[in-house]
Amino acid sequence: MRPSILIYNPVSGSALSPRKFEDLLAVLRDAGYDPTPTPTQGPGDAQRIAREKSRAGGIEVAFALGGDGTLREVAAGLIGTDVALGALPAGTANVLAFELGLARRPMPSARSMAGATVRKLDVGYAGDVPFLMMVSGGLDALVMSSQNSAMKRRFGPAAVFVSGLKRFAGWQSPMIEIEVDGQREQATFFSVCNIPFYGGPFKVAPDADAGDGELDLVTFTTPGKIALLGFFLGMLTGRHVRRQDVRSRRFRDLTIHGPLPWGLQMDGDVLPIPLPCPIKVKRGALRVLVPAKSSTR
Repeated sequence: MRPSILIYNPVSGSALSPRKFEDLLAVLRDAGYDPTPTPTQGPGDAQRIAREKSRAGGIEVAFALGGDGTLREVAAGLIGTDVALGALPAGTANVLAFELGLARRPMPSARSMAGATVRKLDVGYAGDVPFLMMVSGGLDALVMSSQNSAMKRRFGPAAVFVSGLKRFAGWQSPMIEIEVDGQREQATFFSVCNIPFYGGPFKVAPDADAGDGELDLVTFTTPGKIALLGFFLGMLTGRHVRRQDVRSRRFRDLTIHGPLPWGLQMDGDVLPIPLPCPIKVKRGALRVLVPAKSSTR
């Protein structure tokens, strides 16, 4: 049995009933792990627990039960260690699950951990804050910052969609200034991507690869609600990259200058990040478990 911990928030919307939680532990044991349940007590606790347990030794895997934000917090405490992240998606979008080849629910994801292999993932940094998937600025940050937690728990993605429609109606397109490889430019929306996926199975940066040591930048430059709607609708089919006001590329150096009145959207959470904010990447900084069939992308 591989020694491990299971980090979870007992009062979050992703919390399982006591019976289902015990079933989850049993599935992990059947998969070859010996998980110690480790509940969080408050904000930032998941990262602290992962950091302390991984550095104390005695565990091989830190399982994280929750949404993409919870997975990011646990991962932040594991970066640079030999302890692997075991993702058990239980959130609203569960975007990281698409990248890792996992189911979007915790129980089948736990079953797939039998015979799982370790994959090294690049980790992006906005300032000194790590992210696994993406960091973006624009309408999505406004939408996510205005989410009602109770509605999100009850209605899931539908709550995000309805909130987006409400915010879209009064949307004003601020021009965000970024500096890319020494050149200043403006965009109404940008996304720095470590993986292709955004908001689910949709690929905002089709060529992004979390194992190549680079990040991809997607910018949209046309102001106005109609143009922005066209961009996001195009993303549903992958046609957004054909637009003349969309540019997707890799970069060496990137700094975000703002304005960012709602903060940055980072792996599904909105965080206030001091500006100017440099964006960097550390290659292969995180070890993560993936099902054997998904060990290569």
